Order: sequence, then C-alpha cells, then structure tokens
Amino acid sequence: MLVSGALDALRCASNARGEEIDTSSRSEQAIGSLAPAPTLTFFGDAAVIAPLLEGTPHEVVHVPRRLEVEDSLRETLRGTTASSMHAAIGTLASGGADAVVSAGSTGALVALSRHLVGLLPGVRRPAIVKTLGAADGGRFRMLDLGANIGSSAEQLHQFALMASAAAVGGGQQEHRGDRRRSPSVGLLNIGSEVSKGPPEVRAAARLLDADDRVHYAGFVEPHQLFEGVTDIVVTDGFAGNIALKASEGAAQMARHLLAKELADASPGVALAKAMLHKRLDRVRDAYNPQTYNGASLLGVAGVVVKSHGGADRTGYASAVRQAMDALATGSVDRVAAGVQ
Repeated sequence: MLVSGALDALRCASNARGEEIDTSSRSEQAIGSLAPAPTLTFFGDAAVIAPLLEGTPHEVVHVPRRLEVEDSLRETLRGTTASSMHAAIGTLASGGADAVVSAGSTGALVALSRHLVGLLPGVRRPAIVKTLGAADGGRFRMLDLGANIGSSAEQLHQFALMASAAAVGGGQQEHRGDRRRSPSVGLLNIGSEVSKGPPEVRAAARLLDADDRVHYAGFVEPHQLFEGVTDIVVTDGFAGNIALKASEGAAQMARHLLAKELADASPGVALAKAMLHKRLDRVRDAYNPQTYNGASLLGVAGVVVKSHGGADRTGYASAVRQAMDALATGSVDRVAAGVQ
C-alpha cells in the first residue's frame, strides 16, 4: 500500500536495534517525537520494545538479533543470518511498509536495499544524499556520502541527475528563493580551475557541462560548501563521507565553545544571555546536526533513509519526517524519470 491522502497512513519500518544506540532509547525517541502521525513498525526485541508501545498505534515485530560487525555480508544478503535490518527492508520490498528508517550499518543498509528492494531501471549505483543548512539560511543537498568508495565520471554524472530530479518538486528551490527551472549542481574539488582534481572529477565536469538536463555550475571547493553556492554538491562516497564528518566535528566544537563561554555566571554574561537568548538559540540550532539528521538512499526502488547511530529524539524524528516527505513528493518516481 502506498500513501494516498493523509500522511498518517504512512507505515514506516525501523530496525530498532542499531549498532550505536539501544532499542528502548530509539523507540522512546520516535514515539515521543512523531506519534501519532506515522504508523511505526519496529523490528527488534519485542520484550524490550512492546512495553514502550502501549497505548500507541505502533507495533513491534520480534527479531531479537541485530547485525554485528563480524557478520558475513554474503550470509546477510542470503538471509541466512537473521537480523532486524534484513526483516525491515524485506517488509518494504514485499509491500508491507512504505518506507524504512535505519540507524544500523551503512554498508549493510546499502547492500540489503540493493538486494531486496532493487535499483531503479538505468541506475548504475545508489547514492546517499543529505540536505544540509547553508550560511545564508538556505539548504543544499550533497551526495554521495558513503554508499560507494570510488565513483567513475559516469556515476558522478548520474548522481547529479538523480539529485536534480529529487530536488525538483521537493521544495528546495522555493526554500532558497531560487526560481530556476532546475537546481544548480557543483562538483566537489580541490580547486576551481578546470585542470584541478582527479581524472574522474574532470571527466564528470565535461559530462555535466554537455548535458542540458543539468544546470552545471562548476567546481565547489570544500571551504565553499556551506556558503550555499550551489543547490547540489556531487562527490564520491569517500570524499563526501569525510567532508560530512569533518563538518559535524567542526559544528560540535563550535557548540562546545559557545556553551563554554556562556557558562560564565558573571552578571554581564547573564544579562547578555537574557537579552540575546533567541539569537543564541538560533545559533545553537544552526550548529546542531540533529536538526538535519537523515540521509536518503537515492536510486533504489523504495524510500530508504539512513539515520545517524547517535541520533537523539530530534534527530530520529527528522529522519522519519524525511521518509514521509520523500513519499509525499514522489521522490522515487522523480528519480526514475530523471535517469532515463
């Protein structure tokens, strides 16, 4: 069943036992933040989860085992090794759920999604895309953030097509005040000159520049990422994952320094906090990765969202909301049309 009409018809499957956060915490976070909008089905230890679901429309499917680091990927794909993630994605593949949100292993999530849900026609490889906040108050999307270690020029080109198709109709351009027919696309590189960067990136630039379906805007240097110079930034999964984690670390440091400075109990600091508390709250939110938690797996034939393993209540709610938005805007269908 697909969502039609109200979003409260959404059935979202979640393997509640991620590798970096315990089951009871995640269940309480999701229910406390989102109930009663979507119907959530948790895959995990029923003895732990079921008591938390009393009085809610949510349910649990008992799968006591989670994927472990030492598990064989081959056995996982075959289903020989039972796991909450395999069960959740299998439910999506069979039509028993409209979307999957998982905070488990990224590699396993990508592999199981490809194996059980499948890729859209014409898609060579899926890519993980995330919406991030820019300094001007707008937002931009960045991919790939870890679905692939290395990518060819042709794959980078297709990532741009998928992200462009997903962005159109998804509200991104209106949010940034952009009235162009298609979102602008930049390639992450170590410099802006055409001669800079590895051969794959330079070749991808030529492909994008020659493709009328893409509004190619040139190279984007790492220090420009959060200036919002383009609506979409394309890179391979290795560089993208490093850039994302480095930015999260920098944001965490900024929040720590701000909190440290504001911890001063002097009258002057107390007065400043009282006068500027709304502005300070906005600064904290801007540096809080939980507010934009959740990354979609583009290119698979279903809505799959990766949540950070350390997501709190706000973060996990953001990931589920992202799945709801993808369904409401027909993201999968747009991506399928965009790569043809």
